Amino acid sequence: MKTTCANVMQMTSEQVLDIAVLAGKILLCSGAETYRVEDTITRMCAVRGMNSVTVFCTPSVIIVSDEFANGCTLMYRATRRGTDLGLISEINNLSFNWYQWPYSYESTMRLLKEKLERPTRPPWLVALASGVGAAAFAVMLGGNTYDFCAALAAGFMAMLVLRKLAVFRPSSFWETTLAGIILSLVAVAAVQINHECNLENVIVGAIMPFLPGVALTNGLRDYMAGDLMSGNARVSEAVLLVGGLAVGMAAILSVWYM
Repeated sequence: MKTTCANVMQMTSEQVLDIAVLAGKILLCSGAETYRVEDTITRMCAVRGMNSVTVFCTPSVIIVSDEFANGCTLMYRATRRGTDLGLISEINNLSFNWYQWPYSYESTMRLLKEKLERPTRPPWLVALASGVGAAAFAVMLGGNTYDFCAALAAGFMAMLVLRKLAVFRPSSFWETTLAGIILSLVAVAAVQINHECNLENVIVGAIMPFLPGVALTNGLRDYMAGDLMSGNARVSEAVLLVGGLAVGMAAILSVWYM
């Protein structure tokens, strides 16, 4: 214990602040709640005796400041966020064991940067998981084998297109709108090809992987933690994403019924 504590205590205040902010970046980009980001940074700094550090976090910005007159202020802007519960768990464990962290500043920064820059999963694998999830939901709604296959194709195609277009960094609203268009097209085509397919089962099952459940849940948790600004932002984001899905599906279904 004495040896491991010495490693943290031997770091300068600036080094501890660098590590804490980088850990906060990983949490924010992985979809963690804002109160978790603030609590993690504050806890890691407090181990070094930096009790004057103040953290302000929103779903897109982290601002860390030392209240002393000669203190420094750091800010990070998150331009792209996702969901990685594994990374959130890893950083959460690091912060709770920070008082006995056995690595040096250089090793810790290298480790955290590797986590931040960890390559994403292949688009086809994410699309396949989305398709399987959509098909499972279709069956849970009472769908038959044809509904299963149609929902699998709809979820797979919609997610694959979105992953391929991610390099162009479209806005989240247009991403979900495009997803609604694609899965509706596939569902309508499946019903036209095989009349034993149920359009409602296919569409409802296919949209499940695209619903912003994590954003809505985190927004409510931020509300309960007293972070009203972050809660409003996340709930508004969830409503906007659902609106995009609705617009895409309504456009295709309106044309089909007409």
